Amino acid sequence: MVCMNVAKRLGPKFLAVLSLMFILSTSFFAFHPVAAQNTDYIEKCYNWNYDGKHWNWNLSIPTSLYEAYKAVSVSSRTRDGPAGYGYLTTTKDQYIQMLASKLNQTTTDLGYSSYDQVSFVLAFVQSLQYTSDNVTTGYDEYPRFPIETLVDEGGDCEDTSILFATITHIMGYGTVYINPTNHYAVGILGSNLRGTYWEYPEGSNSTYYYCETTGDNFKIGQLPAAFSGTSAHIYPIDENNQFVPDVEIVISTPTPVPTKIPLQGSAIPTAPPIPNNGDPTAQTPLPLSFNLIANNLVVSFVLIFAIAFSVVMAMWSARRHHRHSNALSSGDTSSLEAEDDNKYCIYCGEDNKGYAVFCEKCGKQIG
Repeated sequence: MVCMNVAKRLGPKFLAVLSLMFILSTSFFAFHPVAAQNTDYIEKCYNWNYDGKHWNWNLSIPTSLYEAYKAVSVSSRTRDGPAGYGYLTTTKDQYIQMLASKLNQTTTDLGYSSYDQVSFVLAFVQSLQYTSDNVTTGYDEYPRFPIETLVDEGGDCEDTSILFATITHIMGYGTVYINPTNHYAVGILGSNLRGTYWEYPEGSNSTYYYCETTGDNFKIGQLPAAFSGTSAHIYPIDENNQFVPDVEIVISTPTPVPTKIPLQGSAIPTAPPIPNNGDPTAQTPLPLSFNLIANNLVVSFVLIFAIAFSVVMAMWSARRHHRHSNALSSGDTSSLEAEDDNKYCIYCGEDNKGYAVFCEKCGKQIG
């Protein structure tokens, strides 16, 4: 009733104020969502060695993107077998494109040749841990998308091969899959290189050099001995057949220029902070001789003092015990008198030697 009376007195002005408040409130909720999408990230750190340097790369991978790939059924992944892994070669993925761009920028800034560019990416992929599908997923065959391999920090031969092929294909290199019996690898288009290669298509003079993605320090063209002399299937990558998730992602940080830090013996330069999604940053590895004591002088002094004090006290205690035992066994109590104070007998007031158990005067027990 009071509100209605107020409304009648204010008339059109009151209605105008109410209308304006309603419009402003609806506009706020319409254009200011409660929470932005794609704000959750999976933090990962990768480390590998190349060109005499230790490389470190921190990445923030959108959780929604990982879950979108994770939701793809196993039957969809394996329906065409190894020949159909182009389905998982996600060269159109914006996030993988960003990673490939960073790797390309890093190697370009360092003045690497095309051979070293590919070798640098190969070393990065080889650093990921090898895991079997039946142990990590419960399936005999579970080919992973590149994002999954990054989040899981590894996989088996087809998983790391798919990741390596996706990155190098985005970087512009001719890439195919090489499938020896019970194995999976990648071929990179090249000419006049050392090592094992396959010609594809046959008679075309296009040679694809073997790249092993599951072992450390395998070079381009270096074929593991287990596959020497064996035949292999060659599968081209069909970009039109790949899975594209219906997810919009947000790349949270810019792409700064990487910093190269050369090896300097035992000197440990301070590396600049590495932002999430930053470029790979070269860092000097710690020498094997570096340990807790070498890096913490205060700790080392405390430990040395404590050890020395313990040794001195142990030696003093052992010598004192030895002298005491010798004095008792020989009957020589002069040394004991020097070490121990006299014992006072509360019964007769007589002073007794420090080692005495019974009073020398009254014979009563005092010790």
